[in-house]
Amino acid sequence: MNKGMRSLIYLTLACTFAATLYGFGASVYSWQSVYEETGREPLIQATRIFVYVALGVLLAFRGAWPGVAAAVVMALAATSAEWALFPLSYGWAALGEEAAYAKEFGTVTRPPYNAWISFDLFAVAISSALAQGLRMMAHANPRGFGDG
Repeated sequence: MNKGMRSLIYLTLACTFAATLYGFGASVYSWQSVYEETGREPLIQATRIFVYVALGVLLAFRGAWPGVAAAVVMALAATSAEWALFPLSYGWAALGEEAAYAKEFGTVTRPPYNAWISFDLFAVAISSALAQGLRMMAHANPRGFGDG
């Protein structure tokens, strides 16, 4: 395995950890926002998607087309881990006020996996592929002569 591919793997692992950690925190703060009725949940979830997309574009810039594949793997792994940690995020948000949260929300279960992962996966895949495509087009000479 060459040095470039190894560094892309390490970067993918780091981005996956960062995305999972940010997604978990966003989930905790979304629960708190809903409970406190502050109305910030759409903003919190939008920043979560922006972070996923930014990390995916970073991987695409670092690894070209293999970086796009790494971005998709990162989104798949991070979103899956976040889905698995969903009950823990609710528990963390409810710390100290478990009875009040239980009264407000009742029994909390995980949402369907397909609904949870679809938007994240499409957003990261499309944005990273678009970034790589535009990056390739930046080096193209439309007139066809000169250095390009």
